[in-house]
Formats: sequence, structure tokens, C-alpha cells
Amino acid sequence: MSTMLACNLPGQLHAGLVAHPKRSRTLSAKRHEALLARSRFWREVQREKKMETLMAKYDKSKTGNLNMQELGDFLQDAAKGVRPSDEEINFVMRSTQSKDGGVGDAITKSQIMIALDVWRHYEKTKPEIETYFKKYDTNNSGMLEFDQLKNLLTELNDGIPPPDDEVRWIESNADGSLKGVQKTGGINKTELMGAIALW
Repeated sequence: MSTMLACNLPGQLHAGLVAHPKRSRTLSAKRHEALLARSRFWREVQREKKMETLMAKYDKSKTGNLNMQELGDFLQDAAKGVRPSDEEINFVMRSTQSKDGGVGDAITKSQIMIALDVWRHYEKTKPEIETYFKKYDTNNSGMLEFDQLKNLLTELNDGIPPPDDEVRWIESNADGSLKGVQKTGGINKTELMGAIALW
């Protein structure tokens, strides 16, 4: 009997009995699901705490929201000290609100992580955008007008120029495409990736 108690092979209990295989898996799956649920709960608690901390730091006006200036301060810290342009701040504000159904000129606590995700994605594409603007914004207007956009799309299309009506369609759908953003008659830096995606 003492050798059976000492025996602890996989699938056996200390008493030397073989565990019921079906029940073992069921408990294991339930336990696994419970651990996953607990992990999700604590991640959400940490996320909520992080949003509260960020809001407390950047909400200088104490309104419970981040206005354009405060959002700019937040994005500046996220960009390691480089202040985003007003156009970029407006882009993040409008993109965040379009994803989360917000309105006005403020980011709520629940939207702050969405705003950070939008900014991080934009930062990844920014070098490519800058390269295109250096090459195609020949009059340095800060936007690509019809002919400049057509030249860029021609390059992306392996040298084959797109029809004018397609370029006009892309321009009209990308220019001022976010709610609350005015059409400018060209494609600015924050609209360029959307224009390329339409193409």
C-alpha cells in the first residue's frame, strides 16, 4: 500500500487510483475558461486605470474630456516630444469619433485608447506619406491637387495613368471624408492613405 501512495505517475492520484479521464478534461476546460475570464477582467481593470491616469494627466480643463489642445499635448508625449500639426490632431480627433460614434471637439475617457491607436497607425504610415509629398507636392501647398494625385496614382499603377474620372472620384471621396472636416480641393497628408486605399 505504501508504494501505491508514493506513486504519482501522470493520470494517477496519490491514493494510487486512476483519475477518471472524462471528468479530468471537463474540470480542466472549466478551470481554463475561468482563468481566461479572470485574466480578461484584470486586463480591463488595468486598461480602465490607465485611461483614468491619462485623463487625469492631460485633462487640464477638468471637463472629463480632452479638447484639441489637450489631445495635442497627449499626442506630443506619445510622439516622444514632437508636437503633431493641427491637421494631424484634427485627424486623430475625427477618426476617433468616427470609430466610436463621438461628436464635438473632445475625446472622452473611453476614447483615449482609440485615439492612441489611431495616432500609432498614422505614425507608422507617416514616413511613406512624407516621401510621396516630397515627390509630388511640387508647389509645396501641403496638399496634392488633381494632377499631382494623378501622377502619384500613375506611379502606384506601374506607370499606367488612371482615367481622369477615377482620379476625380478618389479625390472627391478622400478629401474631407471625415465628419467635421472641410473639403480643401486636394488631398492633405492625413487623407492620403485613405485616397490610396480607395485606389
